[in-house]
Amino acid sequence: MVDIKKKDVSDEELEVALLHKMFMMRAGVKRHIYESDLPKGFPSHLRKDIMDVAKNLYRKGLLVKFPHGKEHVWQLNLKKIDEIKEKIEKFYVL
Repeated sequence: MVDIKKKDVSDEELEVALLHKMFMMRAGVKRHIYESDLPKGFPSHLRKDIMDVAKNLYRKGLLVKFPHGKEHVWQLNLKKIDEIKEKIEKFYVL
């Protein structure tokens, strides 16, 4: 389990925590998450880092974003769901 409340959290831990949050919310299968809602549930000192991690995951192809109204919405890339599960299972039990 990733402890995101500590001060020095690695990028890998943040990536896994964000992927786990989105996986548990079923973002990609039945839902999507608005960009403004991505950092919700994380400590306030990590909000900017979460957005940076989301952009990195988008570049890696693990997340998908598309325009929706005034902002973007984010989903898990279902084509890479096995890779996402593998990454999550290093820290969490699914």
